This record gives sequence, C-alpha cells and structure tokens, in this order.
Amino acid sequence: MLVNPNSEVAGENTAYSRFVPPVASAGIAYIAALLEKEGNDVMIVDQYANKMTNEQLLRKIYIEKPQIIGFSCLTPTIKNVERLVIQIKKSNKEVRIVLGNTHATIFVEELLNKKIADIVVRGEGEYTMLEIIKAIEQKRELHHVEGVSFVENGKVFHNPDRKVVENLDELPYPAWYLFNLQLYKNHPLVSLYEITLPIQGSRGCPYQCIFCSQEWMYKKSRYRQINNIISEIEYIHNKLGVKNFVFIDAFFPFSIEYGLEFCDKLIQKGLHKKVKWVIETRVDKVNFKLLKKMKEAGLHLIMYGFEVGNQRVLDSLNKRTTLEQARKAMKDTRRAGIRTTGLFILGMPGETKETCEETIRFAKELDCDIAKFNLAVPLPGSRFFEVYKDKLSDIGIPEKFTSWSSWLADNDSLAYVPEGMTAKELINLQTKAMFKYYVGPKLIIRCIVKRIISPKVLYYGAYVLIIKYFKIIIARITKIINLKERCDERHTYKP
Repeated sequence: MLVNPNSEVAGENTAYSRFVPPVASAGIAYIAALLEKEGNDVMIVDQYANKMTNEQLLRKIYIEKPQIIGFSCLTPTIKNVERLVIQIKKSNKEVRIVLGNTHATIFVEELLNKKIADIVVRGEGEYTMLEIIKAIEQKRELHHVEGVSFVENGKVFHNPDRKVVENLDELPYPAWYLFNLQLYKNHPLVSLYEITLPIQGSRGCPYQCIFCSQEWMYKKSRYRQINNIISEIEYIHNKLGVKNFVFIDAFFPFSIEYGLEFCDKLIQKGLHKKVKWVIETRVDKVNFKLLKKMKEAGLHLIMYGFEVGNQRVLDSLNKRTTLEQARKAMKDTRRAGIRTTGLFILGMPGETKETCEETIRFAKELDCDIAKFNLAVPLPGSRFFEVYKDKLSDIGIPEKFTSWSSWLADNDSLAYVPEGMTAKELINLQTKAMFKYYVGPKLIIRCIVKRIISPKVLYYGAYVLIIKYFKIIIARITKIINLKERCDERHTYKP
C-alpha cells in the first residue's frame, strides 16, 4: 500500500480543504507503475483526496492487511505519519513501514532513531522500492540495496546512494488507473468540473534558487524525449478520458526550441483540439513566438514565479531574472491570450515592510488572472533552510513549514521572520496583499466570466478575507485610540 498522508493543517483546518484542491501524486503513481510491471499487487490511498480521518485509514489498513506500507513524507505531513505508524505497529508488528520523499531523505537518521520507519528511501524511489520488495520477499538482507537507510540490531545503516534514473523515458507511465480520478477535479484556472492530472517532463533544475528544495531529491537535471511525453498524454487521454494536464517540472518547456517542437508535434497528433495543458515557467524562458505557438497547441495557463517586486531581493534569491523580464513576459502572455497565475513571496531574508509593499504593487501592475502571496518558508532541503535552521522558531513543529500555517488563523508564529520585522506584520501584509488584489469588481467579474474559481469558493474566500482584513483595521484603530488616551493622560494637569 502506497499512502499520500494528510498534514495536520489539512486535518484541522477546514478552510484548507476548501481552498486547496487535491492533486494526484505523480511520485506515488510512478512507483506503483514500476511495481505493478514487475508483478506486485499495489494499492494507493490518498488520504487527503479521500478526506479520510486517521481512524478510517487505519481501518482500511486493518482490512487490506498490506505486507509493506510506503508513506510519501513532506515536512507538513510527518507528524501525522508518526501517529499513524505508532497505531499501525500496535496492531501489526510484522508490517514493514517504508518512508520516502523529501522529508524522509533529509531527516533519515532522526526518523529511524525514533522508530517511525523500518526503512527510509533516499532520493528517487522507483527502483529502490522495487529492490526493497524483492529483498523482503526473498528474506534477504537490505545491505545490498542502494539508496536505503535502515536499522539493524539497534544500529542505523546508510547504504550508498543510488544513481539517478538517467533515462526517464524507460519508466512506465504513471499508474493513474489505481487512483479514484473523480477526486481530482475543481482545479482553479484549469477546470472546475473535469479531472486534472500532473505530467512530468523532467527531473531536477539547474537554477538553484535559495528557497527551492529540488536539489535534495533530484541531484541532476534530466529531460524526457518530446515523443515520449506526447505519447503519454495521448495514452492517458484515450484510456482514461482525461483532458487536462499540469506539467510539474521546475519549468517547462526547457528551451524555446524544445517548446516549439513540442507544440508542432502536439498539433500534428491533433491533441491540441482534445486536451488542455498548464505549465510553470521562468520569465526568461519565453518569447512571443513561443507563447503564440503554445496557445495554438492548447496551452491553457502559465504559472510564473515572479517571487518579489524588488530587484535587490530578487537577486539575493539567485533567481537570475529581472523585473523588466517579468513585465515583458506578462505583456507577451496577455497578447497571446493565455491565462496566468503569478507566484509571489513575502518575507524572504533581507526583506522589509517596504520591499513587501513593492511586491504587492508589482503584483497589481502585472495583473495576472490569479496571484498567490506565500509567506517565506525555509523548506527543508533548500539553501534557505540550511543557512537559517539554527535561527528558526518552532523547528520542531513541521506544520509551520507551509505557507498555510498561519494566515487563516489568528496566529503570530511563523517558522521564519526576517530581521527587523514581526510575524504579525508579515501575516498582515499577506492579508493586505490578498485583499487589495482580489476584493474589487474587476477581479471578481474576471473570476466569474472566465470560470476561474467556483462561485462557492469565491464567496467563501471573500468572506474569510474581508473578515480578516477588517480585524486588522479594527486592531489598528484600537491601537491609535489607546495611544491617544495614554498621551492625554500624560498631558492632563494635576495640581
């Protein structure tokens, strides 16, 4: 059984599930496909997508009695995984627990010493998981399996790293047929009522932005052949009826030439009339010719990582782009008729209230269909985390390592706050950014006319945002009144 677990944020905060639609896990789907190809029986459980409580998941495990359970571990989910593993081991001491993904790769020693896992898969998991299963089936030791760590006789062993999968095209297509695909609808800006699935054209990224943790999982950049990607799209569309695909690469396409060729071949296959696709890319990886061709080939949306609106801060992130490139990319994208999502960060190292305000103004200037304002999160595996980990607050609370840890709650605690700022200031700036961007007739009409966000979510989001923003205004007014009263008291004459 391969499990995509809940985080505490998702389990306790109902607003999270309202605003964040489930996304099918490509990592689990790839592992499942290879395991099935080699004759193993595989079950996939997406706890978040199924809205399962821990009790319901434990009941399913009790009924199905898997011999091996693999958990995909990101930092916000690890506390919940720990609770689940304790309960699983109470009822079945023979089941083998395997943890993988970024958090498990980084904190391997800690997880094994705490007995949260029997085995940890470090890095890419397909072939490592396959060899683990073979070793367990044949009752062989794990010492020969590359890319794993485990405990034996009270001692932690770290086997040599496994080499990355050089040829990504050799992997079977993800096993989406093992998922309940009806759960993966309502994807903002893509499709509100149709299934949307991820597709991966590459692994790794050569740019090494300080806030990104890709380096830990993908030690080398590799790219799939265009024909293989198109064949996968065609196969999934024909077999499963899926029309919407989101590329989960750090950026796609990988060059203007690659993008033009990809579009030409997609059009030759006639797929541009059958499917919609979405990409995340860099502002220096597009021009008008490519954007126009991608629109013709069925591109529905581009997510741009603009990050910040101050060039000094942008340079400090090792982004290697400029604000002018961002303006040019948005101008050309709008001209090509493609929808956009702008991704912004507030509170990176060296930021001030003024630079955050610049980012808010820059977002308004760019005028994307949707803007996301995330608070800076030092994700484990990123250089941001490595540099500041000794100064982070609440490092023992993994739920803090998500941008959702605070803004929906009245909470002053963040994993990281730049020097000279407070957590409350940052949270208020994020709320202000959302309010200024979304509360107005232009954006609301756009969302309704273009069917970007469902009316139910739009209404609920506006309600939460307005309440939260006016709490900030009231708090400021109260502070001013109290300050005035104290000043009046000081200047009151007493004989």
